[in-house]
Amino acid sequence: MQLFFTLAYLFIGFVQLFAIMDGIDYALDIGSVLSAILAFIVTYIPLLGSGLGIYGAINAWDWSTLQAFALFLWYVPVLLLFAIFSRS
Repeated sequence: MQLFFTLAYLFIGFVQLFAIMDGIDYALDIGSVLSAILAFIVTYIPLLGSGLGIYGAINAWDWSTLQAFALFLWYVPVLLLFAIFSRS
């Protein structure tokens, strides 16, 4: 199960990278190279990366809020379930 969680987190992080790049470019209009550099810095910082990924998905990709939250914050309920069941 830990392998699945790790692979899923890496895959979502890859998608998140592009959402953050597009979100930064949308908000600041600084160009794709600088957006990519900033996105590489913040992508795997858990809540910051997720928040910026949600911003990019909603504003740059025109996703609904529910879709963006479901994709970028899926790990929160999973971690809660792991924490609850690992104490048993």
